Amino acid sequence: SQIYTACQNGRVDQALSLGFLLCWIAGDLTNFIGCYLTNQLPIQIVTAIFYVNMDIIMISQFVYYKLKNQKITKCKVFQ
Repeated sequence: SQIYTACQNGRVDQALSLGFLLCWIAGDLTNFIGCYLTNQLPIQIVTAIFYVNMDIIMISQFVYYKLKNQKITKCKVFQ
């Protein structure tokens, strides 16, 4: 739901920091690696993969809106 809300208002870059997102994906990646290395149940591995994918979407969204909002700000300055 956070991904959907961020798409609606376009303010992901102001709501979350890149450091927070990188820590978040690092945690989910270590969770996935741990699940894989310890032969956890398939549902646990699938869930870990799902969370890593959601993190990648959030980081992509963050970068997209950060660049978009910077362009808008630069355009407003030059007007």
